[in-house]
Amino acid sequence: MKKFISLLSGGLDSPIAAYLMMNQQLTPIFVSFLTSDDNEESMKRKVIKIVTELKKCSKVQLKLYLIYHDPNLNLLKTKCERKLTCVLCKRFMIRIAQKIGNLENTNIIVTGDILGEQASQTLDNLYVYNDLLKNHILLRPLIGMDKLEVIKLNQKSGLYDITSKTTAGCQFNPQFPETHAKPDEIIREESVIQIENLINDSISKSEVLFF
Repeated sequence: MKKFISLLSGGLDSPIAAYLMMNQQLTPIFVSFLTSDDNEESMKRKVIKIVTELKKCSKVQLKLYLIYHDPNLNLLKTKCERKLTCVLCKRFMIRIAQKIGNLENTNIIVTGDILGEQASQTLDNLYVYNDLLKNHILLRPLIGMDKLEVIKLNQKSGLYDITSKTTAGCQFNPQFPETHAKPDEIIREESVIQIENLINDSISKSEVLFF
């Protein structure tokens, strides 16, 4: 069965993106990013519940990589333009997804992006991820949906009781996030950090769970 990397948060969107692709008979390899502000591990527990529920749609074993993202975000916060933290974070996530995809023998990445839903999902900001995708396919099943449609899909899939619960939020969000990032400024900011080392370190220290 064809596999894909599912970037999974604890929100309403990314679980449904995975659900829709699973209905196309594809098998997800979940990758979720955790931060230390989640003192009670509410995000971790929520993601595990989401994958447990999605397992009902699958006849094969599912796998979840938990990435501890603080070292990457701390560097982005201190070394790079603060307004670009969200975009640079998303680029990190895509790179880590690619590396895990290589390990899992898939070049398909699925996200829960909805156009304009967050600062990292404006048209301009979606464009600055394209240079990372020369050898990969990035699918966004929800890109043209609105929140009400996504909520209805959560209810239909049986996920809503889990996904609607609040968890610890990200404390790294800038006060004024960039919504019109430029490729040249992204390249300039990324040049001051050791991206490849951070990616390899993140994966080597990840927690891997099976369902």
